[in-house]
Amino acid sequence: MRYDKGMKLMLQVKLLPSVEQGKSLLNTIKTYNEACNEISHIAWENKEFNQYRLHQIVYYKIKEKFNLTAPIVIRCISKVANAYKVGKHQERRFKLLGAITYDSRILSYRKNSVSIWSVDGRLRMPIVCHNPKYFSHLKGEADLITRKGKFYLFQTVDIPEEDIKDVEGFVGLDFGIVNLAVTSDGKMFSGKESENVRKRATAFKRKLQKCGSKSAKRHLIKYSGKERRFKKHINHEISKQIVNNALKTRRGIALEDLKGFSPTVRKAQREMFGKWSFFELRQFIEYKAKLVGIPVFAADPRYTSQA
Repeated sequence: MRYDKGMKLMLQVKLLPSVEQGKSLLNTIKTYNEACNEISHIAWENKEFNQYRLHQIVYYKIKEKFNLTAPIVIRCISKVANAYKVGKHQERRFKLLGAITYDSRILSYRKNSVSIWSVDGRLRMPIVCHNPKYFSHLKGEADLITRKGKFYLFQTVDIPEEDIKDVEGFVGLDFGIVNLAVTSDGKMFSGKESENVRKRATAFKRKLQKCGSKSAKRHLIKYSGKERRFKKHINHEISKQIVNNALKTRRGIALEDLKGFSPTVRKAQREMFGKWSFFELRQFIEYKAKLVGIPVFAADPRYTSQA
């Protein structure tokens, strides 16, 4: 087997810190972003946005004031300089719980744990990852984020793509509303369960929004993302089945190219169609197919249902 090129993916790793380690990670994130805001203010005051020259101005001051290691100070300076590349019309400010970027000097993995830098020194803690086989393909940086009291690392990995296999035909795929996907073999992936979840979620959110109390707002925040995660899970399951079937039958996959395509749907169906991520489903199919050497090409979506 020969690997000519790789495909960059983002690996989600959940950290399982102790209570004290969690406090340390939170303090680390806040300190990092406070340092970024300090650097940004100095850059704005001096009108100096070049990373190299900004480094000369702020490095020792930030390192001493915030008690940061050299790699972290360099990361802070880089984050600020990159922010000003977008525009220099106003002083850039960073959220205190914004992401921290790590590299291999301040982050390392073992089988079921991670060693990560913090303001209190190195912390080793257990991790959970659904694709641990990809740890052998680490390449690039990782972002530490906190979400609803939990901590995650989003690690870049470079997965080798398998050579494109010789295929004996193609399986066509049609996207829809009643059925999220239908193959040319007649295999249907129903959207009924997903639509029921969408209806319940919409009704629940409307009820909370109408109430408007502090408790209702807290529930809205807690509930946010639940529907999105459910849809992502369904898209992963559908794409996995489609790619596995194509691999077993030695066929490629023909997808609808929905870019710039406006489907004709009834008024009652607009919300259903608009709230499902068909683009995400297509992305999942494409990257899973590349990993096993299955060719994928886009077809004009017009009249594919009849065809």
